[in-house]
Amino acid sequence: MPATLKFLPLTAAALMLILFGIPLPTVRAADDGVRYLNPSKSDGSSAAVIVPEGPLVHTAQFLAVSSLGEIVGKGRPREQIDVVLESINGALRLSNPTENPVVVKLNVVTATLDVANEVRRTLAEVYSGREKPAVSYVVGELRRPEALVAIDAVAFSPKTQTRGVVTVDPKKPAVVSVLGPGPNVYVSGQAEKGVDIADMTKRTMESLAMTLKHLGLGWKDVVQVKSFIGPMAAAPDAEREIVSFFKDGSPVPPLIFVEWTTEPSIEIELVAGSDKSAGPVGDTVEFITPPGMPASPVFSRVARLAAGPTIYISGLYGESQGNGDAEIREIFGHLGELLDMTGSDFRHLAKATYYVSTNEASSKLGTIRPEYYDAQRPPAASKAPVAGTGRDGKTITLDMIAVPRSK
Repeated sequence: MPATLKFLPLTAAALMLILFGIPLPTVRAADDGVRYLNPSKSDGSSAAVIVPEGPLVHTAQFLAVSSLGEIVGKGRPREQIDVVLESINGALRLSNPTENPVVVKLNVVTATLDVANEVRRTLAEVYSGREKPAVSYVVGELRRPEALVAIDAVAFSPKTQTRGVVTVDPKKPAVVSVLGPGPNVYVSGQAEKGVDIADMTKRTMESLAMTLKHLGLGWKDVVQVKSFIGPMAAAPDAEREIVSFFKDGSPVPPLIFVEWTTEPSIEIELVAGSDKSAGPVGDTVEFITPPGMPASPVFSRVARLAAGPTIYISGLYGESQGNGDAEIREIFGHLGELLDMTGSDFRHLAKATYYVSTNEASSKLGTIRPEYYDAQRPPAASKAPVAGTGRDGKTITLDMIAVPRSK
């Protein structure tokens, strides 16, 4: 066996694969301890990436914008993709100028399906070596009409001493922040009604502030704010409201915006660092319902992770075309196999993002999820109606984060 190949310990699923004569998935291990499950040369991604405990760098969502604020490469997808990827590299260097953080996850939003496929071709060139990130795709309107692609990244930077938001102007959203080793928290998307997007955003941020307070955290602990918003034209109004909550020495973290096709509405989720004394006890993840919020059997309000490995899973698709029920069952079947291969399971899913492009897929997801989740510990989650899932004929894609099973 080549020295560059390592295999995970045999799980029950892996043993079954051997018994039926199907080869085990390849797990390529990098020198920094990051492991890549089933890396694909065709699109430059891995089915899953297992990241050891250490600092995780979160970037802003980058568009191909010049220093003058103008869109670069109008009508030229590959040029815009290259500019965006270089912007991500620049942000990562800002978090740690002495080393190159390893990209472990890319979240891609494109204006069209054709651009999504161009991103796949580009990533196949960029990540031609053994280190291939997990990647998720969604199609939708971007913040700038002439922008064709927007990408944000998560990277592993084991030697960085930086923690929290890296900011130049504390009044503006940062381009990068660093989530220190756990405990860390994922707060599910929250949404409050209002007269317009600005009012909805204000009320939702007030609700999120109460959730953070219950966790013993504040805005200074937040490293990323992700909003699902419709219409996208209202994003500047939402951004102003979000920024207004970061005051009294709390720098504004990177902000992410994804189009929500049911409008007008906004749902906001958070990633935050936690105090080491407040981590899970006896488990790798705990699920929390703050006071005054109803519990749900299909999603948790908050997932709090212990210090330890994080598992990023690429956007998942079913094999069927245009059949929400079949697609979802195929996705969850594949997800179960991947979780087993990475040393996790459905009870240790920490964060789920569901992108659905049809009402059928959305409805079926609600029906099928309880068959797979433990009602006492479903993942923190957001479900967003989108224009497209990044693959032709697919009505749903899942973007998942997990942790290893508890010892």
